[in-house]
Amino acid sequence: MGYAYRKNCRNKRKKRYRRKVSCYLKEDNKKIYSKALNMITDFQCNMVYLSSSLRRESPKTYASLVSALEKHGAEYRFLDNTHDIWCRDYMPVQVAEDIFCGFDYDPDYLHESKELLATRTDGNMVCHDLGLEVKQPATPLIIDGGNVIRCDNKIIMIEKVFRENNYSKDNLAKAIEEHFMAELIVLPWDESEIYGHADGLVRYIGNDRALITNYDRFDKSFTRKVIEALRQHFKEVFKLEYNVQRQHKHNWAYINWLQTDKVLLIPSFGYPEDEQAFKQITALMPMYQGYAEMISAKDLIRHEGCLNCVSWTIRQG
Repeated sequence: MGYAYRKNCRNKRKKRYRRKVSCYLKEDNKKIYSKALNMITDFQCNMVYLSSSLRRESPKTYASLVSALEKHGAEYRFLDNTHDIWCRDYMPVQVAEDIFCGFDYDPDYLHESKELLATRTDGNMVCHDLGLEVKQPATPLIIDGGNVIRCDNKIIMIEKVFRENNYSKDNLAKAIEEHFMAELIVLPWDESEIYGHADGLVRYIGNDRALITNYDRFDKSFTRKVIEALRQHFKEVFKLEYNVQRQHKHNWAYINWLQTDKVLLIPSFGYPEDEQAFKQITALMPMYQGYAEMISAKDLIRHEGCLNCVSWTIRQG
């Protein structure tokens, strides 16, 4: 995503609109679910890719991130020929070791200016340079990778995807499920948040459980709708909470951690919430005991994205 747009978007906030939560559990879609994969999730990923421009744009976060990956023996490489650092958004979604689901990365927020549009990267071309074959959808799909959360045999997306694709909701949901070979869970979109990315709201924490960020500090009613939607599909749903006198505007971003099979890297910002976030997240994922760290991300969060946004994590045999 364009850095200038991220910096200025908070000045362009619109009135919040509330939309109906749509989950798309229709009888005629059951045949799609029967084909669902137990897809690769963050827990199985063993390779981290970063845009080669991250070192220039956020040097302190880059240094801390690379140091932590090396400390824990997590492999990492760099993506060349990228036009911005947000590789999660434009790179395909891996669902199996040899299946990378591509899409058209063409978000509306990049069409605000020619300068922003020039930051768009073609993930299909980047994969071609890596020697990776990308599975294209039968129906063209405009998607941001940051709006796809892999959860074993299902994926979570925010319903902004319906605005960016010119299909009926039912037909689009069916096309997405067929492409990713997973059940689609749709969460409502707070339209004052222009990106509409699920990875800034919710993460899968394994064992049929989901964790959401502290969105109720913005809107309690909206948060209830999100939790209600998730509880229809997950055994347990948790929410991050902070006991501080004044919550910082960036404390939503703890949910945007970087995770592989070897390490869990949670962003820190020098706020009182840092330690509370670390304790809550690691308590919910005890399998990372001794393999979880906080990574200073002050010079990254100023661009309005965090660790998951700037990483592309996959499993390589």
